[in-house]
Amino acid sequence: MTTTSESTSFTAEHERWHESVEAQRTSPHGPLSLTAIHWLVDTPSELPGLPGTWSATDDGTVTVTLAASDGVTRDGQLLDGTVTLGPLTGLEALLLEWGDKRIQVAARSGSIAVRPQDPASPDRANYTGTATFPADPAWVITGRYQPNPRAEVEVDSFVPGAKQQYDSPGQAHFTVDGQDVALTLFGAPGASQLRAIFADATGADLTFPAARFVPVTRDGDTVTIDFNRATNPPCAYSASATCPFPPPENRLPVRIEAGELRP
Repeated sequence: MTTTSESTSFTAEHERWHESVEAQRTSPHGPLSLTAIHWLVDTPSELPGLPGTWSATDDGTVTVTLAASDGVTRDGQLLDGTVTLGPLTGLEALLLEWGDKRIQVAARSGSIAVRPQDPASPDRANYTGTATFPADPAWVITGRYQPNPRAEVEVDSFVPGAKQQYDSPGQAHFTVDGQDVALTLFGAPGASQLRAIFADATGADLTFPAARFVPVTRDGDTVTIDFNRATNPPCAYSASATCPFPPPENRLPVRIEAGELRP
């Protein structure tokens, strides 16, 4: 039986955790700072609102031509002339500095995306916070880990028609309200810290319907999932995000009334 003292401590710890989530989300170059997404092609092109001309080859090599007067730097070094970046593959990314802004160059869905990050973005300026369900220790669920290694499990993403790939070491099997369910997990084989991308029946009325993320701790044949720590993906806040969606089997028919609510 959970005592009042234990319940108060659990709630306080949950509040501290969510404060850290919000701090990262609202940081000057966090997810809310994204202002656009540009997909590079193999022909050098100007990108709206950004300096230089940009292109990328099929292997993820990026070429950008900049003038010193543009003021773009990488690791403190001013970029002047034609510069080659990468190749970037998988989910690799790098950052360029541009005054108080940053330019993220990232491999996504087999292409290269360029996304400016501006601390003055409308999404960041207008953000009023995300609420959560009340913290409840009952949503710290223990389940059974079933190994089933699969490389490059393909999932849909926020970008229409684009796919992303993630390695899965296995599944978590557990029970919610007397119903047996399972989640495909993502992460390295043998890792103790994994994660699940999932959606559930609360997406119909209370939570972000496309996806939520939750960390999963594995200890041998046992997994622990604290659904109080389920968070919304960046695409819940920004049209410039490239978030993965859950694989079909991770769309659960049960209600997970824990974690972050719909923004």
